[in-house]
Amino acid sequence: MSVEKSIAILGGTAGLGRALALRLTQAGRRVIIGSRDAERAAKAAQDVNRIIGGGLAVGDLNEEAAAKADLVFFAVPFTGLYQLAKNVKSKMKTGAIAVSCVVPLESDLGGGPEYLEPSSGSAAEALQAILGDGVRVVSALTYVPANALEDLNSSVDCDVVVCGDKEASKEVMEVLSLIKGIRPLYAGGLKYSRITERLTVLLIRLNRQYNSDRAGIRFTYI
Repeated sequence: MSVEKSIAILGGTAGLGRALALRLTQAGRRVIIGSRDAERAAKAAQDVNRIIGGGLAVGDLNEEAAAKADLVFFAVPFTGLYQLAKNVKSKMKTGAIAVSCVVPLESDLGGGPEYLEPSSGSAAEALQAILGDGVRVVSALTYVPANALEDLNSSVDCDVVVCGDKEASKEVMEVLSLIKGIRPLYAGGLKYSRITERLTVLLIRLNRQYNSDRAGIRFTYI
């Protein structure tokens, strides 16, 4: 019987990170919500516990959350990724899995919703370069709409493409499969995050065109 992996969500107080915390605690998993501010992290955990019921969420500083977890989701804007990764690098467990949910957009810097290509090729590859070989980086949830995850009364009608080390990706996929409606699909090495991250821009445009807040993707015949 496999041991359940401990989970932290850095940037888990709002947006995709908070939505993921809600879904995973709804599925019965314990989650550490990380933030730069301990008080804000604690409040976010209290809110999640109030909504879901029970006490599966706890809050902590990003560095402490990363140190306690086997599986660490990075759910922050790209502009904050470099400093966050530097801050937690020495704290993370050797062999831990870091999940990049980050998409670099020009809007992070005051521009429009266009992809801003990092020198490493993708945000996930940039994260791997910072964290080093002791941590396995996987890319996932880069284009999944936070609004759909937050709608706890509905299943998430979306496939999630996962890229990275195959064994690490399998562990991430096991966790993601706990979320009702999500079908995780393994696409290969981390370099394919260069494709999946860019899908976010397309979905933003579709949302605007069709007055939606949760455009998603399904892959058929597989």
